Amino acid sequence: MELFVKDPSTGALLRFEARPERLGNDHGFYIINQVGSGFFIANRSGTWRVMDGHHVEPELLTNIGLALEGRPLKEQLS
Repeated sequence: MELFVKDPSTGALLRFEARPERLGNDHGFYIINQVGSGFFIANRSGTWRVMDGHHVEPELLTNIGLALEGRPLKEQLS
């Protein structure tokens, strides 16, 4: 699925691809950026978390989670 996400630090609109994925016992999404690298996130107790050790800025992770939940772009952090 294609996601459009605001970069909170610059205000730029970013495009990601989200693929449903499973890592161990966690069901979540593998998020792929425009250059092809990615990371795995899962929702734990209502909070989106990076589960594979990659560093993602917390505000950007929040915006990715909001996009995955189908929330409007205007609700994302800027």
